[in-house]
This record gives sequence, structure tokens and C-alpha cells, in this order.
Amino acid sequence: MFVLVVYDISDNDVRRRLSDYLKAKGFTRIQRSAFIGRPMPTTLKDVERILGKFVKEPTDVIQVFPITENTLKYAKTYGNPLSVIHEDGERYVVA
Repeated sequence: MFVLVVYDISDNDVRRRLSDYLKAKGFTRIQRSAFIGRPMPTTLKDVERILGKFVKEPTDVIQVFPITENTLKYAKTYGNPLSVIHEDGERYVVA
């Protein structure tokens, strides 16, 4: 299963640290404030435990969505994607 993390963080430094953290955990940026990954269950637990620490302002929000391979397979992309994910012989284009 893939995991989609999207966020709206107002502070530039906090937003950059969150982005760096998600990259370090193996997630791929698909939009400026959206990452997708296929983390191991223990890694996902760690990520979910830490994410709340990046929420500093009342308007900040981070959302985590499980995405099945089937759902991602049928996703539509318009424009130029930031990333192409190759997984188990499948090619997923995400924008």
C-alpha cells in the first residue's frame, strides 16, 4: 500500500524540515506540499508519530491517506508530473 501525505504548513522553515523528513523516510515529492511513499509498517508508525510535531500554528494541517495500488493505477495526471514511480513492474505517473 502507498501512503499519501499532504500538508499546509505556514512557516517556511517548518515546511522545509517536514519536506526533508519525508524525503529521508523514503517518500517522493509529487506536488509542492504532497509526498507519496510505500513505507514499511514500522516506518509508517514512526512517521505518523512524528508528523504532529510539525504542526505549530492553528492553521497548519497534515493529512495522511492510504492509497491502494489499484487506486493509484487509475489516477489521472494532467500537465508535467514531478515524479514517476516504478513499483513491482508497474509505472505510476503522479503529478
